Amino acid sequence: MTRTFRHVARMTALALGTVALSTAMVGNAVAQNSRVCTPHERLVEHLAKSFGETMTDVGVDGRGNLVQVFSSTEGSWTIVVTIPGGPTCVIAAGEGWVHEQLATMPAKEERSS
Repeated sequence: MTRTFRHVARMTALALGTVALSTAMVGNAVAQNSRVCTPHERLVEHLAKSFGETMTDVGVDGRGNLVQVFSSTEGSWTIVVTIPGGPTCVIAAGEGWVHEQLATMPAKEERSS
């Protein structure tokens, strides 16, 4: 199986599995963004059971959304965004994730000076 075919198959399985899990999907978000959205807990459980992915990185974007990277020891990964008070949406997924810190961030006190 080629890498591209595996990626497409994985994305399709993720989308179908998430849709099947979610009976309370947010119609507007899906229609406007063509993204798979579901309650956070359901998505986390699905990623763990189906792909062996756990959260490895997390941050907050400029709009106050929670951005999380889930990855597995096999290299699969999923990036999700959770809107405050809203759903969690898959924005990207693939293979070959390598967690590597390339630079050291200065301490908060050093950045503000």
